[in-house]
Amino acid sequence: MSLMTIRAYRHEDKEMLASLLAEIFPNDPPWNEPSAMIDQKLDHSPESLLVGVDQNDVIIACVMAGYDGHRGWINTLCVGASHRGQGLGEMMINAAIRHLNDQGAVKVNLQIRGDNLSLKRYYESLGFESEDRISMGILTETGKSFLEIHKKRAA
Repeated sequence: MSLMTIRAYRHEDKEMLASLLAEIFPNDPPWNEPSAMIDQKLDHSPESLLVGVDQNDVIIACVMAGYDGHRGWINTLCVGASHRGQGLGEMMINAAIRHLNDQGAVKVNLQIRGDNLSLKRYYESLGFESEDRISMGILTETGKSFLEIHKKRAA
């Protein structure tokens, strides 16, 4: 049996997946709180949340993808620290690309933080290319409310 099997997320996975996301992304902004992020994903396109499990059905990797009707997006990829270097991230990315292709996506995009050069090299090794684009964002009222809640909890 393979080291990892990729399957669709199940509701009973929530606690285990939230723990993995919190471990891998400890410094994410408050709107990326793992349990809330999972709930939001399930509200919109639950079929695009894939998990990688070991032989004991323990989640060791995940990928969240999205499709806007034209392009596919890889929103989150994570592999547990003790399972890195075994090709599992590539397996998850390839599963997400196949899933997005099956939905009709003509292209798959992703974003990484500009200072994360090792992750940039990793995605380049999988065939992704940097494009001459400027990524811009603005917080919505919902995003601003997450910041306020976070500030209150920290106080």
